[in-house]
Amino acid sequence: MDTLLQDLRYSARKLLHTPAFTIVAVATLAIAIGATTAVYSIVDGVLLEPLPFRAPSQLVRIESTGRDGKPFPLSPADFLDYRDQSASFTGMAQFAPGSANFATDGGEPIRLDRLTVGPSFFSVLGLSPIRGRFFATTEGTPQAANVVVISENLWRTRFAGDPAAIGKPITLDERQYNIIGVAPSTATYPQTVDVWLPRAIEQSSDPSARGAHQFFAIGRVKAGVAISRAREDIATVAKRLSQQYPDMDAEFGGNVQPLQDQLVGNLRPTLFAILGAVGLVLLIACANVANLLLIRASARSGEMAVRTALGAATSRIVRQLVTESLLLAFTGAAIGVALAAWLVKSIVAFGPRLLPRLAEVSVNGRVLAVSALVALVTGIVFGLVPALYTARPDIASMLRESVRGSSRGGVNRMRSALVVAEMTLAVVLLIGAGLLIKSFVALTHVDPGFRTENVVTFDLSLPPAKYATDASRVAATTNLISRLSALPGTQSVGVVNGRPLGRMLMMTMFDVAGQPPNDPMHRTITEVHPASPSFFGAMGMTLKQGRLFTDAENRRDGHQVLVINEELARRYFPGQNPVGKEIMLGVSYNEQLTPADTMGLHGEIVGIVADVKQRGLSAELFPMVYVPYDVLPGTQNSVVVRTNGSTSAVESAIRTQVKQVDPRLPVVGLSTMAQVVAESVAQPRFYMTMLAAFAGIALLLAALGIYGVISYTVAQRSRELGIRIALGASKQRVLGLVLGEGLTLTLVGVGLGLAAAFGLTRLISSMLFGVAAVDVVTFGSVAATLVGVALLASWLPARRAAAVDPLIAMRAE
Repeated sequence: MDTLLQDLRYSARKLLHTPAFTIVAVATLAIAIGATTAVYSIVDGVLLEPLPFRAPSQLVRIESTGRDGKPFPLSPADFLDYRDQSASFTGMAQFAPGSANFATDGGEPIRLDRLTVGPSFFSVLGLSPIRGRFFATTEGTPQAANVVVISENLWRTRFAGDPAAIGKPITLDERQYNIIGVAPSTATYPQTVDVWLPRAIEQSSDPSARGAHQFFAIGRVKAGVAISRAREDIATVAKRLSQQYPDMDAEFGGNVQPLQDQLVGNLRPTLFAILGAVGLVLLIACANVANLLLIRASARSGEMAVRTALGAATSRIVRQLVTESLLLAFTGAAIGVALAAWLVKSIVAFGPRLLPRLAEVSVNGRVLAVSALVALVTGIVFGLVPALYTARPDIASMLRESVRGSSRGGVNRMRSALVVAEMTLAVVLLIGAGLLIKSFVALTHVDPGFRTENVVTFDLSLPPAKYATDASRVAATTNLISRLSALPGTQSVGVVNGRPLGRMLMMTMFDVAGQPPNDPMHRTITEVHPASPSFFGAMGMTLKQGRLFTDAENRRDGHQVLVINEELARRYFPGQNPVGKEIMLGVSYNEQLTPADTMGLHGEIVGIVADVKQRGLSAELFPMVYVPYDVLPGTQNSVVVRTNGSTSAVESAIRTQVKQVDPRLPVVGLSTMAQVVAESVAQPRFYMTMLAAFAGIALLLAALGIYGVISYTVAQRSRELGIRIALGASKQRVLGLVLGEGLTLTLVGVGLGLAAAFGLTRLISSMLFGVAAVDVVTFGSVAATLVGVALLASWLPARRAAAVDPLIAMRAE
């Protein structure tokens, strides 16, 4: 211990005597370790931290699968069969996300996130209330009293954490409920929730109970039962149901996946790719610091020679030098952790809202332990090689070199190898960042199918208890459209159930009139969007064929008309003109997981509009049918307002006009459509920004590395260069000689980097849009950029070399 303390004190003194070297080395390591710690914090919080439930490894998500194998909501009858006929589970519970209006007398109405759940939902998760109780098995039936469980956050913010809140009434969607319990803050599956309502499922002879797919479910696998066994169990039941009910279940399967995988599994490749990228930055930083240490070691060769001559063992010198490098590493780590804490707070505050579990990310004890390990490993990695070179026990050679001021060839080769490694890693990072930047640019240039300029949108939820009839919903929306249309600067106002880039997607099967109904394995499916006639103009959508429906046709009685999108025409009417044909919309199910009902709508296709990116700019197109809003008025609506100029004046007036219609209706998600589009690409923008930042750091470090090597080489070869100039070498020849050395290192590094990137970029292919993993333009641009930056970094010391005075150089030798 005394020896270690002695080494630490000596190392600290030596580092303090060379402040420029120490600051550069510590800053390099702080940036690299800080970035690594921040990214690992995200990976740890999102992917590695177990879900905050009892025995989370036993929790699974249970869902139907469509004919394409993708997840699909469950129907009530199928859920009951899965629950009763499978033997792998101790319990199951269904859930359906939604929202609820919360308004108090005189208070500003707000929209709460609601989860309708089976009575056993909390017990399956293994949660306990912090106040009151959870649902009983008898609650959630039509005969039971209205009860609700509220979140800890709502309890503390709206009820001041008062224990007496249990038993008090709360009004949601104009219906009164009694608070029976408070859920802990860890109750965040499948999302952050404000209120939970019970819904029990009872056996029904109604065929729609099997055809209306409305919710997903969670289950707890029995102890000792593998997830794969539970998956086989559900698949067996699903196969039996498809044979027993071919009209409803022929095209559906069943699937089970671990709850954590379902929540964040699709993020695993992306986040690990970003963690790998920041790992490359850390390696580049280590190479840079190792190069700095080699330079410093050459300057200290005389000191090491004297210490060796006085009897110091090689191991003793190595230990001293490694202690010095570890002191640098841990100092950089301490600053890096502080930087990481700031970065993590910024990412949590401003990161993409749709990134699951982002709010749970923090620099915790496990992250700090990993940071300490990173500091230890990096300190040894970048310190050991220079230490071994410096401690070589060739005393006579070291003393001669210390007098001559030159460096051993082995050290030079090592420094050149480190620079080549830096260049290789920088190429890989820059190509990855370039691909993501090009992908993001392609994504932002996707035609969404509508015009975003001067458009304001917001969501409006009409409580079913108050707006129970079609007439009441139509009256409210008509009143609102009239009021908003009268505002100065308003050009057009439309209402729709499920605006583009929104979350509400109502779907149904349909048949074409005059043709045989589709068999169960080849059903035709479409999204259905009730929309006012003015919606198309307000969104700036393009009519491609036929016409739009009119205000006179916006009614339930009489001849029904429909407008479809181009994708529906391409998919279901290939080589035909669908205008004038009639289709019959059948039983609907809702991807927002709210109950759906039988449409029974028979209408004529009168027009075709251009496709819009309904589900996301990178998502595939889906068939869509627009029906007049008054024909199928819903409770969950989006309002779109197109203005003649600035949107700010309209935004400020919208809340006032909504209050005039109904003071208890909250205005939700008020923003411009340009902001909506920007928010839809927030996640790819986040990934691109992080990788681009790492690539920028890598480029800077690589440039500094090549600059350091060439500068040091020029300093060591000053006598040689002076003699060359004295013998008649031109400045251009000397300049070319030095630049050639830098260019050689660069070309080797770039070549190796291109080869590595050719294989590694395939790991981020899932993050790309509209660009191949091996993009010739990106590869070529990065190679040219690296060569250009390296030539610039080499040119500065080369110019200094060309200006060497032969007399001064030889006199110094």
